[in-house]
Amino acid sequence: MRRYLIGLTLLMACNAPTHLSEKEMGQFILNPDNGLIKKKEVNGLDLQVYYKPTGMLVAQELDGKNDSIAYSKYYEKYDSYAYFILDLSSNEKNALYQSGSYERFSENLQTLAFRMDQFTNLTTSASDTIPVADFIYPRMYGMSNSATVMFVFNNEKLLQSDWVSFNLSEFGMGSGNQQFRFEIEDIQNVPKLSVN
Repeated sequence: MRRYLIGLTLLMACNAPTHLSEKEMGQFILNPDNGLIKKKEVNGLDLQVYYKPTGMLVAQELDGKNDSIAYSKYYEKYDSYAYFILDLSSNEKNALYQSGSYERFSENLQTLAFRMDQFTNLTTSASDTIPVADFIYPRMYGMSNSATVMFVFNNEKLLQSDWVSFNLSEFGMGSGNQQFRFEIEDIQNVPKLSVN
């Protein structure tokens, strides 16, 4: 039985793609079997955290162009950081717009736009804490089904560990303190972006 499982694991590893198109990479990330997306529901708030591979940022920069020099340049630009996306929704709508009062909406907007680094960090299996290097909350003005924040972390200590926990403290929207654990092996096994 053990030989069978080892053989099956090796066969699956051999069949794993090494390069994916931008569309395929998006599907790969959102497939829970690949370990790159975690979801929780707390007090009517749907929280989704996923790892955004460097290749997705490179694809945005390339904007459909087939340019191997630019491809290398952008990989070098983004590759020393790890990117995680936090999506917040409620009843399949942007959670920010479900805040209730204008005052609560305004406070939550200020937090999402300017203070999320105070409520988020990573911790590793080696007991290192990695602070947020940068974050961005793009205003979608109600045109998206979720409030989305992208977090940037230095990946040096992250890649030296077995797993990393994305930690989110209560920030005013009723999420409580939450942790989302990602295996580093899953992050390292993300295929590269293919440039056709």
